Amino acid sequence: MPVMLLGFNQKTAPVEVRERFTYSDEQVPSVLHQLYSSQGVDEIALISTCNRTEMYAVTQEPGLCRGSLLNLFSGGGHPDFLYLQNDLEAVKHLFQVSSGLDSLVVGENQILGQVRQAYSLAQTAKTTGPVLEKLFPWALRVGKLARSQTRINQGAASVAGAAVELAQMIFDDLKGRRVLLLGAGKMTQASLGLLQNAGVERIQVVNRTLARAEELAQRCGGQATPFEDLDKGLAEVDLLIASTGAPHYVVSRERLAQVMHQRRGRPLLLIDIAVPRDIEPSCQELDNVYLYNIDDLEGVVAENLARRQKEVQKVLQIVDAECVEFSRYLDSRKAGTAIRILRDAFEEARQTELMKHRGALTHEEMTRLENFSNSLINKLLHNPMLQLKKMSAAGVPPEELERALEILGIYGKPPHE
Repeated sequence: MPVMLLGFNQKTAPVEVRERFTYSDEQVPSVLHQLYSSQGVDEIALISTCNRTEMYAVTQEPGLCRGSLLNLFSGGGHPDFLYLQNDLEAVKHLFQVSSGLDSLVVGENQILGQVRQAYSLAQTAKTTGPVLEKLFPWALRVGKLARSQTRINQGAASVAGAAVELAQMIFDDLKGRRVLLLGAGKMTQASLGLLQNAGVERIQVVNRTLARAEELAQRCGGQATPFEDLDKGLAEVDLLIASTGAPHYVVSRERLAQVMHQRRGRPLLLIDIAVPRDIEPSCQELDNVYLYNIDDLEGVVAENLARRQKEVQKVLQIVDAECVEFSRYLDSRKAGTAIRILRDAFEEARQTELMKHRGALTHEEMTRLENFSNSLINKLLHNPMLQLKKMSAAGVPPEELERALEILGIYGKPPHE
């Protein structure tokens, strides 16, 4: 099986290494072309994310190909952070990647899109061939099977995800709900994307620096609200997700009591994912106020991740089964040369016989003879070609398949004198 993988991920390489060899979508085509023109590389695709850079190559010359791929990282050496896998091991690794088993967060969905993008970029760069054109769509299918037949991706795996998931559970549906994001840090940014995916359309962003709030609001088509107008915003929304870097409570019980008076009994969900906390815990004692903090959410995340870990073995079974099927497919391809030799020999004989009748038959008669002979050859070759594929899938080497044709007087190479 001529498949080779060389790369690294968050388990084998520190961030200072990963950032040196992380390539944007705009850079990937150039890297692919550089590798594709190297010795021993017949096909090549590159997955590059913040957590991994992996090259999948097809080669008939493993030694040359390995050196060409290593040059990208070290000028021919083999740094400790790299892993090298061949054949079925490389295929299994890609299937595990697409299934979310090799991710920092087990079962995450983003990697599936990243594998799809890597395949698309390689196709556009014209560095794929028959093997990768089969391998990457197969890997995408395995990733989808893992997520549809197991619970490997179910349940929020981050605090921001748990916050949005909690809101969805309480409100049933976030469409049409009004949300206020307090703060503009990483947690807020993560929440923003998840809220958009959940269908929230009306989002206010409040931050001490208005320009930062405006930047985030622009991303979602939302509204930036000055920090001084926080109370006004709280009076209008259904949900507050707070994540500032303030060293003290931003929303006190006294302040929120006044806001709730303006709301006239409308319930308010508060999710505080800041450390130190942004919302005074006693706010929970106010009527129609429902407050959750980061400890509540981290407990949910821990339970979800534990549940995902229990699904790993089920996903591995899917991966192993698909590896067997892909291996059978590659083994059947080894019959290709023998089949081509067989068909070429029969076609040559057909053309030789047809030439004997050219000039003696009318154009219409010749056309009918052409069609008849072509149909006859196809029927005669159907079973032999099927048997060659079966023999190949059973492990018979390509040279043995070609030697089997000698019983028909057909030689892949000129017979020895």
